[in-house]
Amino acid sequence: MAIRRFFLVFGTSLWLTVGAGALGPEARADIAADSVLQGLSGSSSAIAQSLPRRLLRAPVRVIGGLSPALLLASLSLAGGAFIALTWLHLYQQQRRWQRVELARQEVKSFRERPAIKNVLDILDYEEYRTFYINHPKDGRLIDFEATDYRLRRALRSHDQMVKMRCGLDEIKRLASQNAAISPKTLELVQQYDNEEFIIEVTLRDWFDSFLGGLEYFEIMIESGLVTAEEIKPFIIYWINLIGDRRYRRKGGSGFYDKLFHYIHWAGYGRVQKLFERFGFKILPPPYSTHDFSGIDLEEDSKYDTYRALCLAKAAHLVYEDRDYVTDISRLWLSDDIDNRWKRISNRQYVVEVIKDWLREGEETSERDIRNNFKYLNMLITDTQAFMFRKGDNLILVFKGTQQLSDWKTNLKIRLKEFTVLADQEAVPPTGRVHRGFLDAWQSVEKQVIYYLRKWWTPETKLWVTGHSLGGALAAVATIALETQGFEVSGLYTFGQPRVADWKLVNYMNSRMGDRIIRYVNNNDIVPMIPPQIIPWVPTRVYGHMGQFRYFNDSGHLRRQSFMTQRFPDRLLGIIRAIVTSGTPDAIDDHKMEFYVANLQKALDREEEEAKLEIEQGLIAGDFVEGMKERMRARRSSLDG
Repeated sequence: MAIRRFFLVFGTSLWLTVGAGALGPEARADIAADSVLQGLSGSSSAIAQSLPRRLLRAPVRVIGGLSPALLLASLSLAGGAFIALTWLHLYQQQRRWQRVELARQEVKSFRERPAIKNVLDILDYEEYRTFYINHPKDGRLIDFEATDYRLRRALRSHDQMVKMRCGLDEIKRLASQNAAISPKTLELVQQYDNEEFIIEVTLRDWFDSFLGGLEYFEIMIESGLVTAEEIKPFIIYWINLIGDRRYRRKGGSGFYDKLFHYIHWAGYGRVQKLFERFGFKILPPPYSTHDFSGIDLEEDSKYDTYRALCLAKAAHLVYEDRDYVTDISRLWLSDDIDNRWKRISNRQYVVEVIKDWLREGEETSERDIRNNFKYLNMLITDTQAFMFRKGDNLILVFKGTQQLSDWKTNLKIRLKEFTVLADQEAVPPTGRVHRGFLDAWQSVEKQVIYYLRKWWTPETKLWVTGHSLGGALAAVATIALETQGFEVSGLYTFGQPRVADWKLVNYMNSRMGDRIIRYVNNNDIVPMIPPQIIPWVPTRVYGHMGQFRYFNDSGHLRRQSFMTQRFPDRLLGIIRAIVTSGTPDAIDDHKMEFYVANLQKALDREEEEAKLEIEQGLIAGDFVEGMKERMRARRSSLDG
């Protein structure tokens, strides 16, 4: 582009210089201006003809007044500039090809390392492959398959591995001292120690080599040896294998979450930066046994970051495979506590790990939580959702856009009258709704209504959530459930497209008010579709329901924002994405991982602000006086 522009300027300068040297000042000016006018064509000619002729003659007259020596010097400078720019262009091209060759050589060397090849085989396979290693003590050959269970154990934290090693040594030491340990238990411990633990350590070393290599690629980009765009073709497939759900193997959700956790706690920060360059967020497993505890508190009825984060975690989980969704739901419904392994002895930890090891491969069942959990999967409309209840809270979660078949639902943008399928006596609200979203919801409506009636109590609080297409289904479901008498305590959506016309939107806003919260992350493009006005149905205008919450380019939550504030921030986000990865971030910003990470950041910030307020109150003495006043009021109420 720069060379083409230079040729244009250089040719024009050369023509003016030669013409100026051959004619007198007035003649040169007249002929040059006429030639410029005649040389223009199309719309440009019309514009030029409308300009006063003296405006075109003025610069040419200036050139015509120059001396031949000065014109020759100008021509020489122009020629020198052309040579310099040509050399610079060729140099830049050569440097670029050198960087590309460097990237190719480094990637080739990386892939030829045995440990890296094994990890790539583990990541890129549809059936288990057999690997072979030599025992470090006796040299015998050990063969094994890199199953999801084995990989999850291998990628435990450093403290867990140390605890396992110490526990195994402790049990063997007690056995050597003739302690009361059953022969069967001792046999299992020795089998695990002599083979399984060695396999785990080997797998761990392989992944360390792989992640270390990815960190090296990020260092190359940071140091300027290569650019992200130049190295992208060589590593994007591996990035997709890990970061993009569409590339992951079925049933491996637990392994990928454990890998993300390993990247996070092991300090592979540059690996996280590398993935973010290409639009992926490496989010450690956000799930906790404390999730959904107290989300029904009314301390702040208008807004609750903790509640939003819990529902965002559910909207993130629904993308995983069914077994993993069941496992995490079981975790949420259990009375277990996080990091229980820290509170038990080394020996007990070894015993529990070996018990789980022996149960690996057994089919999991939802039977133990079926009274509080239900997974819905309609193959005809490709609609997935799950619902569970914890205490008095009932959570309904819809799966969002992931596969091409999901977009078929999004593209059915014609509006139709809102109808209720499960309860024919219910009176639907007036207004029209997105045809594809309504059809998808109605495919699971009767099942949802069945379990709601089965689990509903006067104290039940219903929360509905979803991301992308799932957010649209959650919105349509909320309209239908409210119509059928099920009060929805809160609808929280993330990156949700428009679902209804303004008549229905205004009805729901007046009915639910602050109970609908809608989140949008910077340049997320999905909330902008379908367009507000459909050309072939101009009388129908799409709209958004609920309160709007916006995450800016830095991931900071803005509870109130205006278009004049969002426009420059979104422009900054586009520029930053193009500079870092070479592509806009309209699709990358839509990913649910960013919503969860940004909400966690907002919650952490609020907790820090709360601590500062308490400290300031302690310093000012207001906190102590407030506590005394509350105690006096409580004693007086008890006495009364």
